[in-house]
Amino acid sequence: MEKHHVEEWNSWWFTGNVPKELLHEYKRHLYVQLQNSIPKRYVISLTGLRRTGKTTLLFQLIEQLLTAGVKKTNILYFSFDDTPNSIESLLDLYRALQKKDFRKEKIYVFLDEIQKADNWSNQLKKYYDLYPQMKFIISGSEALFIGNSVKETLAGRLQTFLLKPLSFKEFLEIQKLNVQQSSAELQILFLRYIENGGFPELVGKQQAEIKEYVRSIVLDKIIFKDLVTLFSIRDTETIKQLVELIAANPGIYVDYASLSRQLDKDRRSIKNYIFLLQESFLIILLGNYRKGATATMRKIKRAYPVDSSFIFTFKSVIDDSFYGRIVESVLINNTNCTTFWKERYEVDLVLDGIPYEVKWQNTIIPKDLDSLRSFMKRFSVKKGVLLTKDSEKEVKIEEGTINFIPVWKYLLQK
Repeated sequence: MEKHHVEEWNSWWFTGNVPKELLHEYKRHLYVQLQNSIPKRYVISLTGLRRTGKTTLLFQLIEQLLTAGVKKTNILYFSFDDTPNSIESLLDLYRALQKKDFRKEKIYVFLDEIQKADNWSNQLKKYYDLYPQMKFIISGSEALFIGNSVKETLAGRLQTFLLKPLSFKEFLEIQKLNVQQSSAELQILFLRYIENGGFPELVGKQQAEIKEYVRSIVLDKIIFKDLVTLFSIRDTETIKQLVELIAANPGIYVDYASLSRQLDKDRRSIKNYIFLLQESFLIILLGNYRKGATATMRKIKRAYPVDSSFIFTFKSVIDDSFYGRIVESVLINNTNCTTFWKERYEVDLVLDGIPYEVKWQNTIIPKDLDSLRSFMKRFSVKKGVLLTKDSEKEVKIEEGTINFIPVWKYLLQK
């Protein structure tokens, strides 16, 4: 660990402020929750897909601490992304450079891409237990960095926050667009959001630039760098093929036997790669809804790309009839949905036991309600939601009530 590496990351020790180029005026909705958690004892863990803004959030929190009067040398930031090392060596160097007594001073330690640090969870536990005055805020781009073994090591010491790609509301706010515009204007902006995707750096960019960004900045770094480094994966081409296949077919049923034949790979390898893609936040898996989580997990799953920009990157032809599947994917990414439902009929999403069906079309006919009605009857649920292009009303049926809500309006109300 070199002195200049640490000092380069912590320029506020000399200037008193975070460099403006590391900050952005817009603050993600998660910022408030993180800010409110700073005074609390536990370790804050921030996770999510690469390039969604985790590092920016950390620097915004640091700037807030400086503005609030925290001593500038009592804030330490370090990224292990390109300089793998240990937390112990970092803190030893910091203590020597700034002559800190961890038992007497309130110290704020921001550790970015911590999963790349050596033996990080055990070292973090040691410092957390020894020095109650130290506040740790950590981040990582893989869900595995807070997997079961880490949770056991840091049991009772960790609170995790997930930063997703931009929501529709954030997409409007980051451009300083009025969320109270007319329905027609908001529908146009929603279409722009679908095609743009949720990476903050891509807002307002053209499709060619978006596609290049998704391929090189997001996917290549995760597949060819992170997965190779962290899990010694060598068959990166198959993983890339899986990402492209799911992106071009949002909602595809995950049939490991079929995928292994299609890609000419061992079934167990395909299952492991799907798991790693989920843990790297590149895809979302939905289980078939049943009453009881265990029953849900045993059933077939559907896979969606984590951002609509993936679809436009890898789907060669997108016509009007395909937009319903894209909207379905956007809804899943904007909610905490984990299940769909399929028996004789099929429902796109099940949220908190309520069925949601997407109908991205100009005219809704009675037959379009059959899936919702079947679910409501099967599970004795009195409410269903039909997410539409622009139709909004309430329909009373024998099974209960179905609310028609425009997709963009539903997302803004969330």
